[in-house]
Amino acid sequence: MQRLKLFTWCLFLLVGCGQIAVEPKPAPPESITSDDYDVAVVSVDFDPALQGSRLPISDKYAVLVALENRGLLTAYNVKVNARLRRTSDDILILSGSRSVNELAPGQIVVVRIEPEGAIPANADVYSLIVRAEPLSQETLTSNNTREFTIRVEP
Repeated sequence: MQRLKLFTWCLFLLVGCGQIAVEPKPAPPESITSDDYDVAVVSVDFDPALQGSRLPISDKYAVLVALENRGLLTAYNVKVNARLRRTSDDILILSGSRSVNELAPGQIVVVRIEPEGAIPANADVYSLIVRAEPLSQETLTSNNTREFTIRVEP
C-alpha cells in the first residue's frame, strides 16, 4: 500500500539570507502491528516547496504535515506541534501548533502550521521538530515525530 507523502509547517521571515539547506533525519521504521491508537507523522514538506534540499528564499514559510491514523479506532483532538530551535544554544526561535478534531482509521490529512516570527538572517544551524502529541492510550509513539536540520548560509 502506497503512503501519501505530503508535508506541513511554519511561517518564518527570512531577510538577507543566502541559502537555506534542509536535511531530514531518518524516519523511524514502520510498525507491522496495529494498535487501537496509532497516529503517525507520515511526512513533512514546506511551502514554498523545497528545490532539491534547499528552501527558496521567501519572506514567509509554512510547514505542511501529513498525519495518518494507523490505528484501528478513530482518533480525536490530535495536536500537531512544530518547533524550530537554534542548535548552538537550544533557544526556541519559532513554534506553532494545530489540532485535528477527528481522524478516522486509515485517514491521512495535511495540517498546515504557520506561526509568525522571524529567523535571524545570520548564518546558523537550527533543529525543526514536528510532533503529533501522543494520544492517551497510544503505545507506539516512535512514529509521532520527524526531525530536520536547517542550515542558514550566507
